[in-house]
Amino acid sequence: MSAAALTSSSPRDDARWAGIALAVLLIVSMLPVALADIPAMADYPNHLARMSVLARAGTAAANPHFEVAWAPYPNLAMDALVPPLTRLVGVVLATKLFLLVSQLLVVGGAMALSFAVRRRMLLAGLVACLFLYAMPFAFGFLNFQFALGLALFALAAWVALAERPLALRLAVHALAVVLLYLAHLFALGLYGFAIGVIELWRLRQAPRPTVGAVVALWLGMAAPAIAVAAIAAAGGGSVGGTGTIWNAESKLFWLGMLNGWSREYATITAGILLVSLLLAWRRGQWAFVGPGNWLAVGFGLLYLAMPFRLFDTGYVDGRVLLAAILILPAFARFDLPVGWRRGMVGLAVTLCLANAGLAAYAQSIYRREYAALLSAFDLMPRGARLLPAESGDGDGTPANLLDFPRIHAATLAVISRDAFVPTLFAFPGKQPLVAKPAVQHIKLLEGGPIPWRFLDIYASGRVPDEPGPYVADWTREFDFLLLIDPPATGPRPEILERVASGPHFALYRILTRRRP
Repeated sequence: MSAAALTSSSPRDDARWAGIALAVLLIVSMLPVALADIPAMADYPNHLARMSVLARAGTAAANPHFEVAWAPYPNLAMDALVPPLTRLVGVVLATKLFLLVSQLLVVGGAMALSFAVRRRMLLAGLVACLFLYAMPFAFGFLNFQFALGLALFALAAWVALAERPLALRLAVHALAVVLLYLAHLFALGLYGFAIGVIELWRLRQAPRPTVGAVVALWLGMAAPAIAVAAIAAAGGGSVGGTGTIWNAESKLFWLGMLNGWSREYATITAGILLVSLLLAWRRGQWAFVGPGNWLAVGFGLLYLAMPFRLFDTGYVDGRVLLAAILILPAFARFDLPVGWRRGMVGLAVTLCLANAGLAAYAQSIYRREYAALLSAFDLMPRGARLLPAESGDGDGTPANLLDFPRIHAATLAVISRDAFVPTLFAFPGKQPLVAKPAVQHIKLLEGGPIPWRFLDIYASGRVPDEPGPYVADWTREFDFLLLIDPPATGPRPEILERVASGPHFALYRILTRRRP
């Protein structure tokens, strides 16, 4: 074979090698959580504990403190899929497989959408890999990640079927609506918003759309969502609570969202990417195509308008921004010189590997910490009541992102010791679990460890400025206290006996008779 033949390649060869390289990059990016015993993500231990309770419900090994209460809630992706799988591979592996499938769905969905729009996949795949550990994903929002991947595939199908018969298009759309509603409500909302913007753009492009065709299309788009909502309401389904919080600070918080374990790294890399894109745009080297501009403006306005907390679900505006980042590359056309193109791809690959490195670092830290916690929980009797607390201010947002995986670490006791932990996810309208009557009064609907200063005040017989009724009598209602980042000198030695400790936690036995 000649040297010329060795150094030349066809576009098809280039695409094949790009696909292989992207697949390798995706595998490398997924390895840190795939190899972790319990992935270090804020919500992951809590989800794992819930899966353990659901998988054992109705058996001799059922958890003594919780019972199952199924309803058509719009947040059931893993609750429906993982428990049956545990019978084959166990709860730890089944939950991890759900996480890995969710990651594949996100990357595959972004690539499918890009292929449906422009028959290109590399850029979308790189961006999806780059944001595989963005804050919402690295925080362990598993149902949302799984459902967002489904939404990207559904959006790809909507685009791909644009010129096919309307009946076929609406039938696929109806199936997508049902699946997305049951998987995660916000993913359904993002899908509906995106197809709405696309159809408004198409309506603007059409020379003379007939009124009948427009009405049929929009009624067909809305009907499945209305029907699903009506059926869910009749069956007892809901969308969670009513708490809503909007603040401007959260908009700045999400600008450094690229990595969920290092805010400094995420902010710096976000700045590098934004500057690179701005320079390329000023040179006329990239632009949105089709409804891309409409989608960019629409998602930008939605991001600014969306509350930080909606229906008692947090970080909602960040989920909007992440969805936009995954969708918009499909509607972007790049015309970069070879050098720029190689540089941008090299930068993206380098940042993907750096993300994977930070993920691996976080897993290595918590592999030891979670193991130490499980060993400490072995010192508790089965069925004990465990109260999680922390020595900080308890504002729910640690300054260091690496501290987030400790927030729900106490729920690992639910798996190993059938403990009652009041912060286990069992929120009406979100999860199909309810606390049994004996512990209903001390079940926290949503939240994390309570600040120790509140517990200290209650133990003194006083009431703090921000009362928490479920812990007002904590010295009698609970058997053990898990304190995150405890002081060097144990607090309240007259009522707390330290039984185990680690670098960032201490487990105490509460020396008070529980109220009968």
